[in-house]
Amino acid sequence: MRRVNFLAGVDEAGLGPILGPLVVAGVAMAGPAGADPWRALRGQVSRRKHVKGKVRVADSKKVNQGPQGRQRLEETALVFWTARHGSTPATLREWLEQLGADLPQLSRCPWYEDLDLTLPLAADPGLVELRGAVVARALGRHGIELLDLAVRPVDVEEWNGLIADTDNKSRAHFHAYAEVLGRILDRVPAAPPAAGGEGDSEGDAPARRQLVADRCGGRMHYEHDLRRLRPRAEVEIVLETPAVSSYLLREQGSEITVTFAERGEERAFPTALASCFAKYLRELMVEVLNRWFCARIPGLKPTAGYYVDGHRFLDDVLPQVEALALPRERLVRVR
Repeated sequence: MRRVNFLAGVDEAGLGPILGPLVVAGVAMAGPAGADPWRALRGQVSRRKHVKGKVRVADSKKVNQGPQGRQRLEETALVFWTARHGSTPATLREWLEQLGADLPQLSRCPWYEDLDLTLPLAADPGLVELRGAVVARALGRHGIELLDLAVRPVDVEEWNGLIADTDNKSRAHFHAYAEVLGRILDRVPAAPPAAGGEGDSEGDAPARRQLVADRCGGRMHYEHDLRRLRPRAEVEIVLETPAVSSYLLREQGSEITVTFAERGEERAFPTALASCFAKYLRELMVEVLNRWFCARIPGLKPTAGYYVDGHRFLDDVLPQVEALALPRERLVRVR
């Protein structure tokens, strides 16, 4: 049996704001042992800086910089979505449906009643489709497969419910992570045969099975959370430091190293790509929220939802919120 890498990443966008969703995303990839997606895709993808003709896979905050930041972020997300699924979603509603989002729950908020936002917003749709096909071919040439792209919005009402249930922002954060982590861990293949076993080739690079998740706030210990998430797994602590916490999970014939690290998107391609997916969906959902309120309040300045400007926005929309008797717990986070 040929040894195969399993590389995965999980990241989030929107933990700090008081408005709009927290979005958690996960990416799972498989490929030949020793393969590096950044190297394999160097003709189509840039890492350290923006390069004309390439999409950038890096920390979403770096991708989403400057006047063309949103377009670049959109290109990265939709090019890889197209590489995995063969086409680009036509609207935000269609994408949320493909992601399995709870649309009836979202529709409890009037600003999410109309999700027919045309995609892409800024990128050229023909170019996105073309680049998606080129990336898919490049992945195929190097034997790399995009196994899963999971993107999970946790909107304000759900987040406030998690805070009420846990009374702890860190635990609520991990709970939001857990669904995506579990889905990605379900994709881990069976462990490779022991060295020298049937199918091993002398000189094969050791196969890696690893998931790199961006650290949940300042937390250092995740063993008990992983045991609750995977109750049938054996969980072994490899390392716990202020910057990196790493664990070995063994479950039903498979094993994987799960690492929670500061700047996880700089350590692993799937984590960087997950960062871009999470940020892109959050940007789209905040765009819908802004459009709904701006259509009703002339001259209203849109917001990104962070603390200071979020409170400015709330002061500006308060008359509309009161007039429509909008439940505050669906609009504003308690923490």
